[in-house]
Amino acid sequence: MNNKIIKEVDKILKERRLIVLERTKNAKEELLFNEEYAHLIKKRRLNTLVLSRAFSANIDCTEYEILDKKLNNDIKNIEDKYLKCNDFYFCKICRDTGKINGKYCQCFMSIYKQMLHNKSGINDLPIFKFKDNTIQEINCKQANSLNVLYNSMQKYCKFFPNNDLKNILLCGKVGVGKSCLLSAILNELIERSIDAQYLTAYKLNSLFFKYHTTDFREKEVIMENLIESDVLIIDDLGTEPILKNVTIEYLIVLLNERINKHTIIATNLSLSEIQAKYGDRVFSRLINKQKARIIYIDGNDLRLNSK
Repeated sequence: MNNKIIKEVDKILKERRLIVLERTKNAKEELLFNEEYAHLIKKRRLNTLVLSRAFSANIDCTEYEILDKKLNNDIKNIEDKYLKCNDFYFCKICRDTGKINGKYCQCFMSIYKQMLHNKSGINDLPIFKFKDNTIQEINCKQANSLNVLYNSMQKYCKFFPNNDLKNILLCGKVGVGKSCLLSAILNELIERSIDAQYLTAYKLNSLFFKYHTTDFREKEVIMENLIESDVLIIDDLGTEPILKNVTIEYLIVLLNERINKHTIIATNLSLSEIQAKYGDRVFSRLINKQKARIIYIDGNDLRLNSK
């Protein structure tokens, strides 16, 4: 799990607890307008005063002590009853602590997943999950192979990170189904609370250029998410312009930094076109036989098929 996001969730829960304390305090003040409650508070104050005087004078305090205990119980019962009807906790299960028996509460995980979602770039993809896969119902060349691929990638997500794959290179022409598959993968990973991030090669290239031209103090911030994400998904590699001393150089840096992390890249280019455009250093890192899987999707343009 992402430690930075965990800290952000803890911060939100802390703010919630402060809100609850303030609301509870206000509720107790409102109770003073309850005649029965106000009467008991006043009676307890008087009894406390009498109890104090009796104790100072060495008089038997048993009667006043019994009354004090009864008054405290009566007051607490009214408070508990009132506050139960005005339960201000955002989460009734963990009372906004975020944990139950040492494990994260569902409220914590819900906020955590939402933050992963906001960070992931998923809104730039079509809304698609593995359950939405109906490729077998479509008359297209790649129906069988794409269905097998969906099942394979669903297992990849299910058992993540317990697999030997680090890089996945997804190759195929425009419209063969790459983006929907990427969306299904990203949605599944986030649902499993895995820190995954999606961006197009064009956007990645823009970040590289910003990194190249920005102040030294901001450089780390720009690259940190790209490097630290458990899974980085880069779409449409090859559609971005090649910027001198930027695109290829920083792509190599990124792939090197992520050597022990998972990177999924989708492209319309063939392997020979990738090698020609990015050179041997990028090419060798993408097709590392020990840690990479190259997947080809050959078929019809599903966008035309759907019209």
